[in-house]
Amino acid sequence: MSTKSSEGSAVRRQPVGVACTVSVPRNAAGDLEAGVRDRLSGADGVDAVETVDLEGIRPGLNDLTVTVSASLLVDDAGDAGARLEERFGVSDVEVELRTGPP
Repeated sequence: MSTKSSEGSAVRRQPVGVACTVSVPRNAAGDLEAGVRDRLSGADGVDAVETVDLEGIRPGLNDLTVTVSASLLVDDAGDAGARLEERFGVSDVEVELRTGPP
């Protein structure tokens, strides 16, 4: 994902906190946190997944449903929730804009 706009000026990445539910396949490579990071980082507009806190796990037949709190860097905080929910396996997204040093 590019951090440059079409005019060539730098796009400021915005820090956000998200609370959501993520489904991770049981056969996913790596550990559970890596599976969550993969799901979240694959959403359009997500530049980086900084932290992930696993808050709850519910086993299913083919996947694990994880309640997650995470810190992300996104290109547009205004539509971050909708973009995350477009990603298969991510639902119930609540976004909180973070302020502070870039």
